[in-house]
Amino acid sequence: MNKQKVSGYVMAVVGFVMLAINATSYIFGLDFRHPALTVMGLVFVTIGGGMIRKTDK
Repeated sequence: MNKQKVSGYVMAVVGFVMLAINATSYIFGLDFRHPALTVMGLVFVTIGGGMIRKTDK
């Protein structure tokens, strides 16, 4: 595995965790609701997935 593929996986996992935390706060009515986390999570997952696919070619 090369360095770019590993960093892509890390970015995708971090983005997914951000989305999961924000989703659980919405579901359970917690006070930890930040739309910025949702946007950043989506961006991280998208960029990380792109980095992973880019190295597969």
